[in-house]
Amino acid sequence: MRRAVQIIAAAVFLAGAAVFLGPYVNRWMAGRDASDVIETFEVETAVGREDAGDRGEDVDASAGGADLQSEDYAAGVSAEALAALREELSAYNREIYENGQAGLKDPFSYETPGFDLTEYGFSQNVIGVLWIPRIEENLPIYLGADHDNMAKGAALLGETSMPLGETDSNTVIAAHRGWKGIPMFRNIQQLQIGDKIQITTPWDVLIYRVCDLKIISPDDSQEIFIQEGRGLVTLLTCHPYPHNYQRYLVFAERSAEEPQTMEEDLEEVGKTWDPSPREVEDISGEEPATVQIDPAALSVSLTDGMAESGAGYSNLQIWLETYGVWILLAVVLIVVVSAVILTGRRKSGAVKGSDIGMTDQGKEHRKNRRRRRRRKR
Repeated sequence: MRRAVQIIAAAVFLAGAAVFLGPYVNRWMAGRDASDVIETFEVETAVGREDAGDRGEDVDASAGGADLQSEDYAAGVSAEALAALREELSAYNREIYENGQAGLKDPFSYETPGFDLTEYGFSQNVIGVLWIPRIEENLPIYLGADHDNMAKGAALLGETSMPLGETDSNTVIAAHRGWKGIPMFRNIQQLQIGDKIQITTPWDVLIYRVCDLKIISPDDSQEIFIQEGRGLVTLLTCHPYPHNYQRYLVFAERSAEEPQTMEEDLEEVGKTWDPSPREVEDISGEEPATVQIDPAALSVSLTDGMAESGAGYSNLQIWLETYGVWILLAVVLIVVVSAVILTGRRKSGAVKGSDIGMTDQGKEHRKNRRRRRRRKR
């Protein structure tokens, strides 16, 4: 009995630890999965880039970072497939620019990927890798901002430009502002004017510099439309943290500079950090206004969002939905342990109570019987 109680108590402890360590485990697993996806993307596009470079075609050999000698490249995307894909994506960019992005009407259009990259030899619908040195986020970019893609990384909104570095384009990339312990765009408010945003595509490494910050209402699609004569990338996420009744936008414009290593990028952001509030144009209300946003890093609190009702989920709700099963298991185990302990105490009390009224000789006789039973065991 004592052994059983110890085992159950250990199980209760482990269940409780799983509940509270869950967000950290999720973050580690998400980072590992994202790294695997990024490596696969680099592997699958390396052969095509190498073949195209051998033929003298215009490709950026530095795109991606995988070892071209790896045997895994045998199943990569061919140069012909990459060339055909780029032509199709460029035609798509021209089409949505010329028709004024007529299909960008509602959130469902954001979820539509527009292209299926598996038809070109990719194993998944990942068009590139997003690197944001300021917040140290390196995320795969999935086509289509549906629920599944948003849970795995960054997502390129449907009916917005594909990342080709062209003018008359605006590539809009969305990500959660924290998701089940995974930061993603949680600290997007740290980005400042001049910060670097990098996108690695199957063909190029594209560099952009932050040029504007805005807060808009969720239905204000006009603000993410293509701007004539400009080559933009726009990061989009919910605001204010951890609610979703506004959207925070970071606009960045194409730069001709050469890419650097991640270490060099991190050194740059360390030297250029500005701790003063960000001046952000808020056009979500009736009258535009400039607001001050504190760039301090945000951390998860279970009670965040509970003060305001009807304004999206609080972290406590998200936490309970994510770990509710584990919490229930912990409660059940605690109840079981308590029941076992109480039952043991009752039996002990009953045994002691049965000795009442017995003679000393009878009590000694019972003790001897118990000793014999224990020896037999």
